[in-house]
Amino acid sequence: MSENAAGTDVPVATKTPSYQLERPTLATARAALRSFYGPHTDDVWRTLIFSAGLSGDETDPASLRRLLAAMQGAAPLIQLCGRGLAIRLAAHERLASPQH
Repeated sequence: MSENAAGTDVPVATKTPSYQLERPTLATARAALRSFYGPHTDDVWRTLIFSAGLSGDETDPASLRRLLAAMQGAAPLIQLCGRGLAIRLAAHERLASPQH
């Protein structure tokens, strides 16, 4: 669930109906980091989730945003990865919005 402007819970779409674009998750972020850091991913991941105040098991959009904010304060390669995920999240939210 996510909160709309009125402060009420609304379901979070995991896929846009006609574009087949999946909403990024913490698992998506971890997989993206793995492509860059390989066997060192677990160390990077633990540092990031600690910085974001997360457990790493969250599934809500707010937790992903917290992780993305932590990524923006990390090493340049992590920042780049976080920026790409933020763009994917913004695209998903825009395409999944009822106004689109």
